[in-house]
Amino acid sequence: MWKVVRQIAKTGICTEPAPDIGAIDAAQAARIQQELLDILGQALSIREVDAGSCNGCELEINALGNPYYNLEGLGIKFVASPRHADLLLVTGPVSRNMETALKRTYDAT
Repeated sequence: MWKVVRQIAKTGICTEPAPDIGAIDAAQAARIQQELLDILGQALSIREVDAGSCNGCELEINALGNPYYNLEGLGIKFVASPRHADLLLVTGPVSRNMETALKRTYDAT
């Protein structure tokens, strides 16, 4: 165990700090948030349905929730129930077997 602790102490922190987004990107983020509030009057809730994708889309969607992208800071969040959602996001090709389930999910929104 001490060998691992020495290696950690010797190596140090290997990650880089997050880049500064600058004033232009901060202004764009504020503009997006204001447009959402003007249109919806509150946060945008998205229900995501996987209709048979390769999970690449889901990985990217999950990455949107991390502190680097901070999508919830803009007022956009993913919800589990279609009844709480404002928008339905479908990833992957829709098969005939998924058609009924997606229609029911869409009708519930």
